[in-house]
Amino acid sequence: MQNVLLPGAAAVLALVFWLRRKRLKPLFSNADPRGVAQLNRAQLELVVKPSDTSAPRLDPLNGWAAPRTEQERLLVQQRLRQAMADGPEQRLLAVREAALWGHRSVLPILRQALHDSDSRVVEAAADAIGPFRSATRKQVNQSSRPPRNVARMR
Repeated sequence: MQNVLLPGAAAVLALVFWLRRKRLKPLFSNADPRGVAQLNRAQLELVVKPSDTSAPRLDPLNGWAAPRTEQERLLVQQRLRQAMADGPEQRLLAVREAALWGHRSVLPILRQALHDSDSRVVEAAADAIGPFRSATRKQVNQSSRPPRNVARMR
């Protein structure tokens, strides 16, 4: 008797689940292909805007000049740090300005830009760091003579 109850209960349960299952609708049963294509074109027009080649883009760094005083240098550094905290266009502009300046004080900003999420910023930072790579510092000449027991120190 027990041999019949267990498989019978399993069969009844399977029948109940099979009858209560959701009916699957066909994916594109009544979709007109022309309507789908028109919808795709409309969505693409919202995303891809035609480029206006008639108006030339103005480069904001055209009349850029390097800072002359210490105060101007600090202001430029502060402005670059603030721009690195903004959006990708401002970060790209900051890296381009740092590359134009070419001063050692912008190296931390350029190193930070190497780890940016925007690939344009990373490429610009890598190009800007290029002149600083493998550059040796000038050795400072020792003006005073070494101590007498320098031979024992070496």
